[in-house]
Amino acid sequence: MVIKPVVLIGAALHTRKFEPGQDYDWYVKKGELQLFDKMEEIHRVMLRDVGGEAPRLAVIIEEQRVGFMIGELPCPRRKDHAKRVIHDTLYFEFDTEYYRSVLHAVVILLLRPQNYYKPYKQYFSNYAERLFSYSEMPQFILKTVKLPNANQANLIKSNQGDKWVLFSNAKNRHRCARQLIELVYRDEGYFCFVSTGRVNLEKCKKIAEQNDECILLTLSSEVESEINLKKDRNESGIYGFLKSQYKILFKN
Repeated sequence: MVIKPVVLIGAALHTRKFEPGQDYDWYVKKGELQLFDKMEEIHRVMLRDVGGEAPRLAVIIEEQRVGFMIGELPCPRRKDHAKRVIHDTLYFEFDTEYYRSVLHAVVILLLRPQNYYKPYKQYFSNYAERLFSYSEMPQFILKTVKLPNANQANLIKSNQGDKWVLFSNAKNRHRCARQLIELVYRDEGYFCFVSTGRVNLEKCKKIAEQNDECILLTLSSEVESEINLKKDRNESGIYGFLKSQYKILFKN
């Protein structure tokens, strides 16, 4: 497992405690978290309590900050009062100088088969529990987190655009990976990437409206392959068909 230490600005942990009534919440927040509110909205709308076997990942890039979230991390030691497995969600925030390291880590997590994904998931699960264990200690200072480092070979070339929703199959995950590897952020605007389970198109649109550019992977049956949310409605569907027929019939 190739990893690269990256300097942290802050971190947060969504988990639950052992006692009855202490349900899932953001119990730990450390450091300066400028993008936390936006990432919390993505978590609430697109990552929490959704079905389907797909990586739970999200990235926000906004001006001087990068936010990275990974979910569905089974707690290695703690269980709740009913002896059920606790699933953690971990959030990190970095300076934008590390945005490529974050996107490369996401590519690794997005493309790895389940048997190869497990060691990475275990690493983040252990990190989450260490954060939870030391959260009450005032002297506990976050310094770095080790992110997977991507090998850029064998990634499919993609020509994705501004606001895309894609069905989360192997082909589209590779296309998204290529786009993330090639992304150049120019210190302005808002970029968002999310990989999730069965989240409907309406929720995807809600997140897309909050960003200048986004790539969203979902297992929703509403998305057969890909949908460009920024495309003018008059250029798609029945409107686009009628417009094209008009041009054919009345062109000179």
